[in-house]
Amino acid sequence: MGSLQVKERAKMDVGCAFRVNAACLPQYAGQRVALVGKVVNVDSGMATLQCSDGQNVQVTMNAGSTYGEFVEVVGIANADGSQSVREERACDMGNNFNLDNYEQLVQLANGKYKHLFQ
Repeated sequence: MGSLQVKERAKMDVGCAFRVNAACLPQYAGQRVALVGKVVNVDSGMATLQCSDGQNVQVTMNAGSTYGEFVEVVGIANADGSQSVREERACDMGNNFNLDNYEQLVQLANGKYKHLFQ
């Protein structure tokens, strides 16, 4: 693989992320997280997402990002422990995403089966 290909691959690879909801977000302050939420509001590069636990999280969006009704955001949890994330990448999850099922996954990933998700 040439050096240009390695550099391009490095740009695309954002690494592993902890699956979170709003309640467990502060315990991952300064770390890469992944969350799925329903878009409540988007204004001036900031989005409010209702997470799977029903609480809201603020997302600082990348320039040019657009969100559908449901979105997965991978980014860095704010280091101050607040319920906010700086987006690294986002993936539209469509208009029919079951947040209750996702909440069950988050609970397992941060509880009984945490060792499988680290």
